[in-house]
Amino acid sequence: MASKTFSELQEEEYLPENTSTTVGTITCTAPIPFGGDEQWLYFPDDGKFDLSRGSERRIIVECDKDRHNHTGFMFDPDSAVLIVVDMQNYFVHPQYRDHTAGLEAVEPTLRVIERCRTEDIQIAWLNWGLTEHDLKNMAPAIQRGFHKTLGWHVGLGAQLPGNQGRCLFKRTWNSELYEPFKAAAQPGDLFFDKTRMSGLWSTAEPLHEYLRAVDKKTLLFAGVNTDQCVFGTVSDAYSYGWDCVLLDDCTGTMTGLGAQAVAEYNIAQNMGFVTGSKEFCEAFTPATALWSCLCFAYRATATPSKWLSRCSSFIDDFLPSLTVSVSWKKDEASLGNTIKPKHLQHQPSITLHEDTSPGRMTDSHPTYIITLTDPDAPSRSNPKWSEMCHWIATNVSVTPRTFSILPLPEFGLTEQDVEEQSEPDDVVEYKPPGPPPKTGKHRYVFLVFAPKNGTTEPLHLSKPKDRQHWGTGEEGGGVRDWADGNGLVPVAANFVYAKNKKQ
Repeated sequence: MASKTFSELQEEEYLPENTSTTVGTITCTAPIPFGGDEQWLYFPDDGKFDLSRGSERRIIVECDKDRHNHTGFMFDPDSAVLIVVDMQNYFVHPQYRDHTAGLEAVEPTLRVIERCRTEDIQIAWLNWGLTEHDLKNMAPAIQRGFHKTLGWHVGLGAQLPGNQGRCLFKRTWNSELYEPFKAAAQPGDLFFDKTRMSGLWSTAEPLHEYLRAVDKKTLLFAGVNTDQCVFGTVSDAYSYGWDCVLLDDCTGTMTGLGAQAVAEYNIAQNMGFVTGSKEFCEAFTPATALWSCLCFAYRATATPSKWLSRCSSFIDDFLPSLTVSVSWKKDEASLGNTIKPKHLQHQPSITLHEDTSPGRMTDSHPTYIITLTDPDAPSRSNPKWSEMCHWIATNVSVTPRTFSILPLPEFGLTEQDVEEQSEPDDVVEYKPPGPPPKTGKHRYVFLVFAPKNGTTEPLHLSKPKDRQHWGTGEEGGGVRDWADGNGLVPVAANFVYAKNKKQ
């Protein structure tokens, strides 16, 4: 689904004029756009920027306004990459030099990496990695910077003592990740070589090609040295149009002369944003974004207090642990896309994905249940039939989705589905969505549940006495009541809009 700007979402849901809303800690009042098609939005009341471009998932990071000229920013974790620059033995290991700032950046960076993994933010390691061909074709200025008699380096390609290998040559000990980072690297991480300060100086650079190929937008930077290889890469990323975020305590330099402060100033004032590991690790995910979209739809027909209470009436907020794909013959659910009812008439195919590395695959899973509910029956403004049960099925299987790295320059991710899918067993058969005429858009919400006790044994689920109100007999009764009564907790979700053509 194409990303939508804030104004497009407003138009789609017919928001009244001069209406403000709050997403997480950002109060949206007369947002100021920056850029062309890929806009940022600035909210004057909060001093925050929205870099999410209408995405369903968002993370809000606070910043120190006194230091960095902005109070925070919101970004889409699915379009972000953490780029760790030059955390290699040659630059950080005490055997080579006393890089105090670099060593101090190790622990904060490891904490950021851990948070990125929980948010499925891609980790990319950007390192010097030379070949003989690179050395023969290297520009004079690059070689001068590493010359033994002019700097603190021994010279690019020079043979180092023992088994350390040639200076910054690929697959040598000195060019390997510093041990704490080597231990933190996982299958699914990406490794990119560079042959000068910047890893994005040319569109032919492997990192450059990868970022364009997968349409990443926001780049988070850590590593050494801040004013050299980190700043060089940030500068080129800025020039090519990526969003740039520097994690200040995850970077360091030996330059002195206020180099760290100058780099931070230029990035915060001109090139992007600066924040710290603490702020990043404590960043807020507003209602897992999916529920922000669901709630957002009510603003056309209800006061803020009313639409908030309606959203919470059918499911409590939760952090998804799986991804659910829902597909029909001609369409698929994509977190709030609109599908014609005639394309929803047949029971969809359901696939649960567990994103994991090969070393984390498990042979056993709890029993998963898929449900489909309509909280807008017969309409959003008059949900007297809400909720309407459209489907309950059990024994939904999981597909572990693993990723491997292809040798550069054939960079990228290879998805390997390693388990065949079986048809789920109906508890309540699929009732196709059929929104009545003149009732506007309905949300049809797919929720995946798992037993609270994690059992892998077959479940004996109760069948609602009636589809209307999920058999509770009370207006607003629905999937949450049924799930609670069966000892289930939500683990994944997706939803679509559908409306009758007669409006």
